[in-house]
Amino acid sequence: MATKPKLMTANLTDGIAVANTIRANSSLSYQDRVPEVTRDNFSDIANPILNYTAIQNEFLNNLVNVISRIIVTSKMYRNPWARFKKGKLEYGETIEEVFVNIAKAHQYNINTAQTEVFKIEDADVYAAFHRLNYKNFYKVTISNEELRQAFFAPQGLINLIDRIVDSLYSGAQYDEFSIMKQLINNAITSGWMYPITVSALASDTAKAFVSTVKGMSNSLTFMNAKYNPMGVANYTDKRRQILILNANSDAIIDVDVLASAFNMDKAEFMGQRVIVDDFENTNVVAVLVDEDFFQIYDQWEGFTENYNGQGLYWNYFYHVRKIFSTSPFANAVVFTTSTNTLTGVTVAPASPTVSHGDTQVFTATVTGT
Repeated sequence: MATKPKLMTANLTDGIAVANTIRANSSLSYQDRVPEVTRDNFSDIANPILNYTAIQNEFLNNLVNVISRIIVTSKMYRNPWARFKKGKLEYGETIEEVFVNIAKAHQYNINTAQTEVFKIEDADVYAAFHRLNYKNFYKVTISNEELRQAFFAPQGLINLIDRIVDSLYSGAQYDEFSIMKQLINNAITSGWMYPITVSALASDTAKAFVSTVKGMSNSLTFMNAKYNPMGVANYTDKRRQILILNANSDAIIDVDVLASAFNMDKAEFMGQRVIVDDFENTNVVAVLVDEDFFQIYDQWEGFTENYNGQGLYWNYFYHVRKIFSTSPFANAVVFTTSTNTLTGVTVAPASPTVSHGDTQVFTATVTGT
């Protein structure tokens, strides 16, 4: 079973430092055969590594650890929405999200106090389960000849590592971002976001749009049950509100004006404003969500490598397992140029006959957009 490799400290832009880090974390047998690397003898270490299978395997195993370290400190493509992730799920495959609705008021009556004081009042508790739903791996192949070329010069080893890292890590991060965008699109399509109709955004309608956003932002700070799909009484403070704008909308709206709608200065507001290249629905201008809307957890990640003796190449595998979900209790609003029209609701059966003690299932069909 693949396990997450240990991290090693190294100067990850220097092939000599990487080679010596691998050596320092290898066995005595490896250290006896592979000398400490300098700029003058770098090419010489190729001989024991390429010609002794055990030494080669140890080099490649520890190379995986170096790659892991590079991924942690990578400056390549990163998911711009990584801030919305909730952390790592250490055990199990399920997260339980619990929401306790507000308590109900009771009218004071001294005459009933003695009989009702010990009555049980169950809390109005809701639970949502977010389960592990993403088990993917990313794969890249390195040939024997490519490994041999890596020992021509120190930069060759760095180039080899960069190729592996760029392919594996960038692919995983891009997919993570794409899935997070899809979570928003799914919520909009499924009617899990409260819709607000706005005019198509242009320079002459931008001010009206900002006013609409400000009004909704203010409304979310008050307890209300209509802005989340579960219909629980919830509210969202200004600093927990995230405004996600498509790129074109952001280009039209003055950021200073938008920041004032959230009662923040520009520098502070930039942390609450998120840009997306586009939404799946072209009518969507922006969405305003509670920061708890995204329920995304890393469950496990690990590297493995496998040598194909027949083809003389190595396959490197980067496994990632995650939970991608959204909270049914978090407030979420979509600003769209499409008009929501409800033309009718039909309940079937319309006139049922149900005997005492029996049950009847009804189906409601909603027509419109």
